[in-house]
Amino acid sequence: MHEHADGQPGNWKVYRKYHEKLRQHDGWYCFVVYKPQGHSGLTILQDKMVRSSSLPLLRWHGGGDHRGTQQTKIAISDVF
Repeated sequence: MHEHADGQPGNWKVYRKYHEKLRQHDGWYCFVVYKPQGHSGLTILQDKMVRSSSLPLLRWHGGGDHRGTQQTKIAISDVF
């Protein structure tokens, strides 16, 4: 999402376990920036395909028990 309800800039959350699997298979991410429109719609503002090996420097930290892996956040400005 382009911007959270509290006005903070949007970001993407990436989980280390899944990221490493994607890297092993030379996978890609499809990043999409969108803006909610009305009650059930959205407007796509930007999109970009990025190789998993080409992401900016990732700084992993605890991810909580629900995924069993570390996580990081990637800012929209780091991709576009």
